[in-house]
Amino acid sequence: MSDARLERLLAFSTCQVADAIDKLKIKGHMPDIIMLSPDTNSRVAGPAHTVLMVPAGGAPAEKLPAHHVDAAPPGSVVVISSPPGVTTANWGGMMSTRARAMGLAGTVVDGRARDIEEHRALGYPVFARGVSIHGSGGYTMTASYGAPIACGGVAVRQGDIILGDINGVVAIPQERLGEVLAKTEELARIEEKMTRELEAGASIEATFAKYR
Repeated sequence: MSDARLERLLAFSTCQVADAIDKLKIKGHMPDIIMLSPDTNSRVAGPAHTVLMVPAGGAPAEKLPAHHVDAAPPGSVVVISSPPGVTTANWGGMMSTRARAMGLAGTVVDGRARDIEEHRALGYPVFARGVSIHGSGGYTMTASYGAPIACGGVAVRQGDIILGDINGVVAIPQERLGEVLAKTEELARIEEKMTRELEAGASIEATFAKYR
């Protein structure tokens, strides 16, 4: 993944990118997954490292060669699919400690996280549906990593691009990143014109009619 393209993506909010993917008919917004750490000024982008969690008790088809965090490529965003209805956390402080040491970009959990103060102290970005005081031991287990998953109702593959900020999280198919960037930049230019006209005294109705 080109660092230059990720830098271009990081110039935009998830709201701006969401407008672009809507125009392109890409389903990428993960509703109700919000930033838990580190602060409102953070923005994270990177290729997804996908993880599938299942209820404890079953066994994976084969023994996994490494812990799913240890297997994540540097610069990636760990994206975890948690079983529906599970109230325990699938991400905690020790995982963030390891992830930060590895140079991972952040974590997105379609479920719960815990140890929020630890993530914030580390400055490590964590996005989740909610918080739990309980860990995953005895409740969930890793079934696979690196395979396609669903997270927040969105299909995510290993290497798809994740962008997260205070507004939420979006996933972009890796092969469509170029057109998403182009559309986002196009819409941002229009947005800038609208803002200037509103600041000059134009009405919302007239501005929207002109540009939308």
